[in-house]
Amino acid sequence: MESLLVRLSQLVTDFAEIAEIDINPLVIFENRVIAVDARVMLRPSAVEAPLHLIISPYPNQYEEEIEIKGAGRLTVRPIRPEDAPLLEEMFNALSPMSIYYRFFSPMKHLPHHMLARFTQIDYDRDVAMVAISCTKGTEKMLGVSRVISQSNRKNAEFAVLVADQWHGKGIGAALLKRCLDIARTRNIEKIHGFVLSGNVKMLALARKMGFTIKQQPGTGEYECTLDLSGAGYGHMAG
Repeated sequence: MESLLVRLSQLVTDFAEIAEIDINPLVIFENRVIAVDARVMLRPSAVEAPLHLIISPYPNQYEEEIEIKGAGRLTVRPIRPEDAPLLEEMFNALSPMSIYYRFFSPMKHLPHHMLARFTQIDYDRDVAMVAISCTKGTEKMLGVSRVISQSNRKNAEFAVLVADQWHGKGIGAALLKRCLDIARTRNIEKIHGFVLSGNVKMLALARKMGFTIKQQPGTGEYECTLDLSGAGYGHMAG
């Protein structure tokens, strides 16, 4: 029965056109399950699976393997709730300056509520991609990039964090590029984020991705803005 329910759930997750499934009767006899009669009703769907669901499942279609010079073969995938220990381990190895550049304030540890918020995301609204290395069966998070939708679903904010020892390898660029591509498929039109003036590597990455960079008057911050609806996005980011 458990296996049957899981498979039915997967079926309606994969096919947005399924409007109704009726199995009646369903007979369970010892180790056999028999569907005596079954009916499936289909109808056109305005959205593709799995976006038809009220709560989107883990989007495994975004998983891929990439090769990074100096880092080897990495798995790039959406973040999962069970990644909290990996994220905490990466944070604990960051220098105070890297923490300050990412969070705009000094932090000695990530509180539990922040770990939960960063790893237990709404896949329908937000994008968070991580780069994972695996050595002798042990996983390690090397970086994470996010695009967080605002209430109008047209604008979003981006953020990138890469472990100190992996700076300059292209991991941040690979993660951000994938986040931006996914955001564009979801009809997000404008991405923005704030970067401290001393964070020259992040500013360089934003320029590489085609962001417009403007200094905020009276502050040590730059606002980076990217128009995803423009025809030049793919060329600039590529």
